[in-house]
Amino acid sequence: MNVALLVQGSPEDTQACDQALSFARAVVRKNHTLERVFFYKDAVKIAGDPATLPEATMTCSRAWLEFAKQNHTELQVCVSACERRGISVEQTLDSGSPCFEVVGLGQFVESTIECDRLVTFS
Repeated sequence: MNVALLVQGSPEDTQACDQALSFARAVVRKNHTLERVFFYKDAVKIAGDPATLPEATMTCSRAWLEFAKQNHTELQVCVSACERRGISVEQTLDSGSPCFEVVGLGQFVESTIECDRLVTFS
């Protein structure tokens, strides 16, 4: 089964990012495919500048990056959501987080078409 994740909740104020990561690990353990995770709304804060991130967000960000590298999973952040929250695209690209890809909503729509299941964490 091909699964895609949509994470919307802030890594600072909700458990959405942590819960999504736990779910992603379970998906992989069950030998399903998790090709990409789309961070939207306040969840894009996870891809911010490491120098300015709160410790809890930085820890979550590192965990996602490690997971993505180990499992060849794309981590995508919405360009519009980043801009609305003051996270510049250049800042995200230069943050030392090569696994976070800045994309538009079109890529998210594409992943919903290609997957068997979309699971949302708010």
